[in-house]
Amino acid sequence: MASELLIIVALMLANGLFAGAEIAVLSIRKTRLQEFVRRRDRRALAVKSLRDHPERFLATVQIGITVVGTAAAAFGGAKMSKSLTPTCEAMGFGDYSDEVAFGAVIALLSVLGLVLGELVPKSLALRFSDQYAFFVARPMLSLARVMRPLVWFLTAASNLVLRFFGDRTTFTEARLSKDELQQLVEEAAKTGSVDPRASEIASRALGFGEVTVAEVMVPRTRVVALRRGAPADEVQRVILEQGHSRMPIYDGNMDNIVGYVVARDVLALAWEKGLILLEDILRPPYKVQEGTHAVDLLRDMQRHRTQMAVVVDDSGGLAGLVTIEDLIEELVGDIFSEDDVPESFVTREPGGTALAQGWAAVRKVNRELHLDLPVGRDQTTIAGLCMSLAHAIPQAGERLSTEDGTVLEIIEASARRVRKVRIHPVARREDGSEEFAGEESLGS
Repeated sequence: MASELLIIVALMLANGLFAGAEIAVLSIRKTRLQEFVRRRDRRALAVKSLRDHPERFLATVQIGITVVGTAAAAFGGAKMSKSLTPTCEAMGFGDYSDEVAFGAVIALLSVLGLVLGELVPKSLALRFSDQYAFFVARPMLSLARVMRPLVWFLTAASNLVLRFFGDRTTFTEARLSKDELQQLVEEAAKTGSVDPRASEIASRALGFGEVTVAEVMVPRTRVVALRRGAPADEVQRVILEQGHSRMPIYDGNMDNIVGYVVARDVLALAWEKGLILLEDILRPPYKVQEGTHAVDLLRDMQRHRTQMAVVVDDSGGLAGLVTIEDLIEELVGDIFSEDDVPESFVTREPGGTALAQGWAAVRKVNRELHLDLPVGRDQTTIAGLCMSLAHAIPQAGERLSTEDGTVLEIIEASARRVRKVRIHPVARREDGSEEFAGEESLGS
């Protein structure tokens, strides 16, 4: 009985060795590892090799844990339960001695598996990741090389089965999902280990991959452009009034953007020649579909060295404009120059309501008011959301509801656009039921 128990403990320790190895190798600090790699430390080189090929390493760990766990279960069930049966009979369990012995072995294996095979080794691996990783790296690397054919076979067998489900495996699972990373960032900010501002930027960056150009662009209704061939006094007036560093140029109508000019080029031309001809300084437009992902556009604009992109809809008409600054602001928040006067896109009101401008981006309103208003291709602004809900241009006084019960009250609108909207968020009562913020004003 004692020898059998020792074998079980040894198997559980082996299981723990594999479990701890995964934690230690992947959590060791890169700077610490590079320091030893520069010294040509063989243990550090082995750790680096495992980290450079995570698929092979993780597959080895999974196989090791599975084999050891299966061996422990089989040995415990076959050997220990038989050895324990006479003891159970002596304790008066009679005909149920086999079942009681088997249950006792399962309980013992579960406790040993959790303590020796998971909790203790993983805790040690986290606390002493350097020493643990260096201790197991070379044996693990050798084992990974030996198991390479088995890893290939198991991967092929798994893919054969998964083919029926339209999926495949590489034996590597994503370590953390985006939502889990978001939670980690938020927790780090709450505990003070990460600066709240840095946490906000990280949180925005995690969601940046899903943002489309339509969600960050300046919509057509707010685009200010110069017509091709505009006289010098008009060019000077518009540039000075708007204060933009870049101005789009159209020919005939706004759907035909032919390029843009840079304010400093206009100034330099005026100084040099005393005459402003936009054709001399016109830069070609960079056009992009409104469904393009913002992260892809940022990469393309960097590659093409352009600061402004013209956003077009499916018919090729002007949908809006987007600049590098717009994309960066999506990551770090609003950026203002010395002369910029911040525009208030939403104003909180007593009673929990908020007054939003029609041109305000839904994403910004959601972020500011902690709401979950729907965002879509035709719902990038508050005005667009209202028109999408009403299937028309709503008139002042109309109330629209989103799926979660948030009420959008049209305060000011014209025949062509929605200008101001009062938002009545859904609030939670103490009993868990819902109520509308400012519901008294709704009923009046």
